[in-house]
Amino acid sequence: MLKLAQPSILPTLSVLQSRETGMGNGSCPYVIDPTGGDIQAEAAVLRDRGPTTRVELPGDVLAWSITDHGLIKKLLTDDRVSRDAYRHWPDWENGEGHLAQTWPLSIWVQDRNMITAYGADHRRLRKLVSRAFTARRTVALRPRIEEITAGLLDRIAASSNGQPFDLRTEFAYPLPIQMQGAAVDGRHDPASCKEQMVPGHERTVQGPGGGERSALLPLRE
Repeated sequence: MLKLAQPSILPTLSVLQSRETGMGNGSCPYVIDPTGGDIQAEAAVLRDRGPTTRVELPGDVLAWSITDHGLIKKLLTDDRVSRDAYRHWPDWENGEGHLAQTWPLSIWVQDRNMITAYGADHRRLRKLVSRAFTARRTVALRPRIEEITAGLLDRIAASSNGQPFDLRTEFAYPLPIQMQGAAVDGRHDPASCKEQMVPGHERTVQGPGGGERSALLPLRE
């Protein structure tokens, strides 16, 4: 999620909210399906509308959808773009206003961490985390990733009986959780995944060597 570092904001990873009318096509905003019933078809519609197009998120939040890869890269490296809703989204009202309390997508912007930090704060936190993600350590993760991947695929093969299955629920969600050393209890929906990854949760962290998170725990400024 990105925001313009001025009184306009972008509340999704590739969606830029703005009150301007000179960016993208001038058609009515495309209403995003809150259920995600057919994400691929919806993405195709957004691409057909151009590299930038107005959309309406749940809660009547107007935004811009950015579908051009090159433009997304420019936005992600532009100092005028921010993910800090507390500093750069007036409607967020420092997390205390009506929108912050009622918006169904608030979980996307309410956390304050390295991902949502802006400017100097982001650079400071990124420098700390980068110590745990050197090239050598990343290569060393390969056997563990392959082991977890094989285990998940074996479980899917054994339980699906040749029937269609939800790849996100059975594979995409539990893979990063297990990489961080968290136990997987069979609930792989986004809410439970976030719950398990929140520091302090009883199922979150195993002992030393329990996952990539064990390399991040000792980090201090």
